[in-house]
Amino acid sequence: MSQPSLRKPDPKNKQLPASGARGGAAIKKRASKPVVEALAPREPVPCLTCGLCCTYLAFEINGPTTVKRASEILWHLYHERVSVYRDSDDEWFVQMETRCQHLQPDNKCGIYEHRPHVCREYSEKTCEINSADEGMTFYNAAEFLEYLSTSRRRVHKQLLDGYAVQSPEALSTFRKKKNGDFKKRLTVLRG
Repeated sequence: MSQPSLRKPDPKNKQLPASGARGGAAIKKRASKPVVEALAPREPVPCLTCGLCCTYLAFEINGPTTVKRASEILWHLYHERVSVYRDSDDEWFVQMETRCQHLQPDNKCGIYEHRPHVCREYSEKTCEINSADEGMTFYNAAEFLEYLSTSRRRVHKQLLDGYAVQSPEALSTFRKKKNGDFKKRLTVLRG
């Protein structure tokens, strides 16, 4: 994959350069003058320094296109050590934090020669740490409801009319839900 070229803005051109993806160019506006700030491309994280993929299970689910589906996502998020992920292709996954019993302290697989097919097919080049797709992760009901309030207003309104907790006190307990080490490790590893 080739990296996008970084160009300095042409002082004669009043148009702002397009903002790039990760590894491209980011634009900041200061006093109406464009400033291009180069973002260093992320270095790939080697498998044995991470092991994150061996600390959770993820299953594809339906996106919140209806009240029933949004309610099911809320149900997932009401559980500890469960999050919901939406990728850039609008595919949705429920993720449960649970460590593989064969993951060794040095992040090596204790049954590497006999590991299941799902492990053999997994690639460190496209894993959640090294992938260009950051997507969006919801760790609690409050985050998900906030997302729905702007992206799926009709579903959000109907959900609040009978299928979702609305009291600030109850939602605050969801915000404090334990998410284990996954969120912290993902943030650190993605830099």
